[in-house]
Amino acid sequence: MLGKWLLSFRSLGIGPPHARFRVLRIGRSRGPIREALRALEQEGLLHSQPFKETVVAEFSTEEVVNVLIPIRLTVETYALRKALPTFVEQDFAFLEQCLASMRATGEANDVVGLVESDLAFHEYIVVKSNVPNLMNIWSSIFTRIRMHFYMQDQHFEDVTKVWEQHQPLLDTMRTGDVDRACAELTRHIYDTNLLSLGLPVPPIFGR
Repeated sequence: MLGKWLLSFRSLGIGPPHARFRVLRIGRSRGPIREALRALEQEGLLHSQPFKETVVAEFSTEEVVNVLIPIRLTVETYALRKALPTFVEQDFAFLEQCLASMRATGEANDVVGLVESDLAFHEYIVVKSNVPNLMNIWSSIFTRIRMHFYMQDQHFEDVTKVWEQHQPLLDTMRTGDVDRACAELTRHIYDTNLLSLGLPVPPIFGR
């Protein structure tokens, strides 16, 4: 919970001094806070140096483009190839619920809820792949993806439209065509990430 709380503050542009004051005000003891901060540092969400302030980590455009996007593409497209042939209506219904939640939270300008619904959509596909090693990789980058989503959603002109970016992917998945679905997933990841960074989308992935 503390991790999500700090990330939500980071998405609002509030720095560590404000966060530290709020933590003290809500009555938490220092021991659990130190443990939580160490855990967040291990996950790459905080940076600290001896005798210096602990600050919330930043993600550079270079890191997103050259590290996070390629890892997501590898993990999620492989997961989709494994998972989609096993999908039944119950699985598609869950993804529809994720989209409905994205729409509702977007309209309410609830960025935290929007990010969690977005993550639930993508994580479901990875889990349904039933590949343990793939899930381990996903778990290792999950918190970084969440933080990136928080930062990314701050750049969308209209967060009420985020759910619409997922509809073409879900529609293509419903056809059962694995190759088309993987191509659409690739386009989706490039589109949502590069456009939010103000970078051109390669023509093959553009709308």
